[in-house]
Amino acid sequence: MGESGSLQNEPAGLSITPRKISHLLSTRTPRYWFDNHPFKTHFFNAQSSTFPVGERFFIKSVRYYEDQLKSEVLIKNVKNFIGQEGHHSVAHDHHIQMMRAQEYTGIERFERIDKWLLDLVSQKFPRFALAATISLEHFTAILANEMLSHPDRWLQPMHKDIRLLWHWHAVEETEHKAVAYDVYQEVCGSYLLRVTAMIIETFALLLDVSVRTIYFLWKDRKLFNPRIWLQGIVFVWGRHGVLSSVTGAYFQFFRRNFHPWQVNNHHLVDAFIAKHQYEIESN
Repeated sequence: MGESGSLQNEPAGLSITPRKISHLLSTRTPRYWFDNHPFKTHFFNAQSSTFPVGERFFIKSVRYYEDQLKSEVLIKNVKNFIGQEGHHSVAHDHHIQMMRAQEYTGIERFERIDKWLLDLVSQKFPRFALAATISLEHFTAILANEMLSHPDRWLQPMHKDIRLLWHWHAVEETEHKAVAYDVYQEVCGSYLLRVTAMIIETFALLLDVSVRTIYFLWKDRKLFNPRIWLQGIVFVWGRHGVLSSVTGAYFQFFRRNFHPWQVNNHHLVDAFIAKHQYEIESN
């Protein structure tokens, strides 16, 4: 416990900056906005629909320990982390509203269940909540890195209405990927709790995303279409699949000396800002 010096891992020029983007989603946004494919779209819809409740959980988990932090740099990073995650929650709420308009009303039940569970963990087990946060932040960081490293594979197939949302989110997840981890190292640092939380959260997240994907396909009356499922399995677990592509990065978390900035991909943030400087607003 105590200040660990892990902030020394930060890349030069890192500035965690809360930004806003214009929301392009509307009733005219295609139902199958990723590659015009039901499974591919709904796999991302399932992730997106977990974000608002999840981001608020992350904020609570980190904020609980805010007054115990000693590093002025980390205190500043936490405030900006909270700002970014707050914007993400609002932006993906807009996505959920679009999906409700498309009659995926079951999202509300998923949100209520997740909120109840996460609120319980936050209130009763704050240390585990923080360990769960750094586990889930690792997931978002490695998926963001995959998306930003291969935009032709993950961003270009998205409809223009929604592409900026995912690009922006991936960039800011990259930018703040070490903040919750640094807080954890300063206030706790337990390796056993960290890996235990990761194992639990891996199963919980995969279950949550799978159930939501199944629900969306069921609503579209495509749940029992074998061709869609075969294409979906290849999309997730095949060569260059969504999850198969990040398996190696996932297991880095289990190293005792792991730190998120051991993979320095900050140049991906700079590239986004250079390309989209007129579409984003710092706040």
